[in-house]
Amino acid sequence: MRFVNSQDYGFSTMAIWGLVYKFTCLCYRSLDRIFDIVYWPVISLLLWGFTSMFIASTSSFSGVMEFFLGGAVLWSLFWRAQTDVGTFILEDFWSRNVYNLFASPVTSIELFVAIGLIGLIRCILSFLFLAFLAWGLYAFNIMDIGGTAIAVFTSVLLLFGWVIGILIAALIFRYGLRIQILAWSVGFIIQPFSCVFYPLDSMPGWVQGIAIALPSTHVFEGLRYAIATGELAWQPLLLSFGLTAVLFILSIAYFQYALYQAKKLGLLTRFEMA
Repeated sequence: MRFVNSQDYGFSTMAIWGLVYKFTCLCYRSLDRIFDIVYWPVISLLLWGFTSMFIASTSSFSGVMEFFLGGAVLWSLFWRAQTDVGTFILEDFWSRNVYNLFASPVTSIELFVAIGLIGLIRCILSFLFLAFLAWGLYAFNIMDIGGTAIAVFTSVLLLFGWVIGILIAALIFRYGLRIQILAWSVGFIIQPFSCVFYPLDSMPGWVQGIAIALPSTHVFEGLRYAIATGELAWQPLLLSFGLTAVLFILSIAYFQYALYQAKKLGLLTRFEMA
């Protein structure tokens, strides 16, 4: 098979597919990696599914179950995308392979493209499984929202998840494994401000200022609007997508800076010896 070396774009197709193969082997040869695709998302779906059933039985407000279950399914995409970037990077720290990785011709762009490809597959598998489970347990079909709406929501959440994951990876390179807990905890910190299960106007004023700045907030506000009206609120969604795209570029730039500093200060060698 002939691989194209796309030097004009700063990456090698061979390097990307080599990294994809590496991450694929890490996934299917590790039971916890396979289990991880469904375990926490399913727990979240069951928790909010039973909660929505209880609220729906005691309230005359319509659409409660759709709001909760739709939020649970879509949030799993962000969480999956964010944690995959951090944990795949951490694999090289744990196996003492980080020095070898960046001593090779592999660039950070190639690394993140490979992580994005394998992470996208894992996100799709998790989404399909949760969508089927939500339909089987609660008769909720998330595709009723519409294909266009799902495409817009998932695009913003996946991109924002990668932004957070790349920033965490950069911080790990800059400050070491003592902050590796961020790879799993940042998503839980962002969730309360993202209006996943409640509307923006139900939050205190000072919290709303933080929430509006997060692209994920506009996704879940848009989800509730789409369920209630059958239409998309395009303006906030396009703004959030544009903001996320800018943040993605800045996060890549910061990772490049953090990696440069790690090489300059000899941190990669220290990481190997830690």
